[in-house]
Amino acid sequence: MFRLGWQVFRAHFADAVSVDRFRRALGIGVLAAVVAAAVLVGTEAAFRWSPVSTGLTVVVIVLLAVATGLLVLGCYPVARPLDPAATINGRQVRPDTARTVRAAVKPYLRRRAPAVRPEDREAILVDTALLRRGLVLDLTRLAPLPAAGSLAAVAGWTSGVIPAYMLVYFVLWSVATVGRLDELGRAERAHRAAAALPPTDAPLTAPTVARADRVSP
Repeated sequence: MFRLGWQVFRAHFADAVSVDRFRRALGIGVLAAVVAAAVLVGTEAAFRWSPVSTGLTVVVIVLLAVATGLLVLGCYPVARPLDPAATINGRQVRPDTARTVRAAVKPYLRRRAPAVRPEDREAILVDTALLRRGLVLDLTRLAPLPAAGSLAAVAGWTSGVIPAYMLVYFVLWSVATVGRLDELGRAERAHRAAAALPPTDAPLTAPTVARADRVSP
């Protein structure tokens, strides 16, 4: 499921994320990292805040600068604007915020999903498409945050500010974020299974029945 989720993420990235906004976010993140590095180097030269050797101080500054850039990247809005705005009964709908599905669709997102019933086909196609968009956005916006936290935690541990066991929290946070790839893969599996079924309103063709009592002339 992780492999399928990654394939879906790459294939539908531009459907949920504005490429222009993402590039702008990358540029601002790089700029923030450079500014953070300059500030850290300047304050270290002026106040000697690092309690470790010069070599480790350079490592700490690099880690904190990259963490700052990732934090800015994760906080920058990159969602693709919905045009035209989706509405139901005059009320705006935000499919980019969909993170759940209907109760009838949930069984098809389990690790061992049942066969798709024809009456659930349309609900699966709609809900998994909205869920896919939300998960792609989550991975784009949230994945840099645990990475930033992990780098900052490693920098704190390297400088002796925090104990090593604090790194476990950020490892678990990262695993939970990567787990969304598994959820994305399950949603795609259900979507493909539903799409393989004929529409429920499609005319049924009469099956061909072989007659055993047929006698050749």
